[in-house]
Amino acid sequence: MKLFLVFILNILLLQNVIFAQCCGAGNPISVSTSDNTIEGKKMKVGLNYRFSFSDTYYEEMHKTTLEFPTALKNSNYNYLNVNFGYGITKRLSASISLGYYINKTETFKSDLFGKLNGSGVGDLDLSISYKAYVHSKKGIELAPYFNVKFPVGKFDCEDNGIKLPISLQPSSGSFRYSGGIYFYTNLPKRFFITSFNIFEYAQRIKSYNFNYKYGNTLFLSADANYKAVESLIVGIQVSYEYKSRSKRENNQELYGTGYQTISLTPHITFIAKKNTYFSLLVDIPVFHKIEEIQLVNKFALEFKISQNLDFKKKCIT
Repeated sequence: MKLFLVFILNILLLQNVIFAQCCGAGNPISVSTSDNTIEGKKMKVGLNYRFSFSDTYYEEMHKTTLEFPTALKNSNYNYLNVNFGYGITKRLSASISLGYYINKTETFKSDLFGKLNGSGVGDLDLSISYKAYVHSKKGIELAPYFNVKFPVGKFDCEDNGIKLPISLQPSSGSFRYSGGIYFYTNLPKRFFITSFNIFEYAQRIKSYNFNYKYGNTLFLSADANYKAVESLIVGIQVSYEYKSRSKRENNQELYGTGYQTISLTPHITFIAKKNTYFSLLVDIPVFHKIEEIQLVNKFALEFKISQNLDFKKKCIT
């Protein structure tokens, strides 16, 4: 009986019957409270933890229920990311980061199928940014940047003989290329605004279990911040994410894989002595426009720690 259920579940997964936007493979997008550029001869070291939870299906722009043998009760992941950045010159900086999924879990409504789990190393990110425009007096900064994600982690994973869907694979399994623009400006009375705008293109996957191409991603955001005191920053980000349809072999588009989401992200950052930053943020989706039926993100909680290190030679008199 167990072998029969495993066979049926494998067939349903390969036919893309389980609809889950919530746990995309590879490293998740997270930019709120981030600083895209680093001053020359300085290093930034960071550690991020993120928890995401989903338990709601949407059809187009409305909540719905899905009564199907492989319908999901909920989905969640716990994710760690370590990152290093260095200011090569006053304007040019580079960074590297590596993600690790403690778990990626999908729990089915039916007790017959139980739950599926994936875990392991995600993708390796390499980024470079350049301060193309800086106006020190007005506090304005404009920096284009480019990023490449390398699928160094686990892929084509199985759980007790069941081939995991692509949403539960720790690594994306695909080289992904993104470019964007970071914008920063000071405002009166201790306010400032940042904005991240990203477009990502994914290379086709040709692995043992998958011949698949992720849809392209467009991510736009604006983040309003207030420096309450010297050691405390509060803010809220509004972001828009668009995902085009994924494709199977022969460039066959998969209807039901595209979506649009608008999220609000309140956050708080505490600056300790010696330039150590502690940040807490909550991603709250407030609008979904879904193709067909998909399980969507309900919320994500993230905690960040970063340390700035100065390698400039100091003059001694």
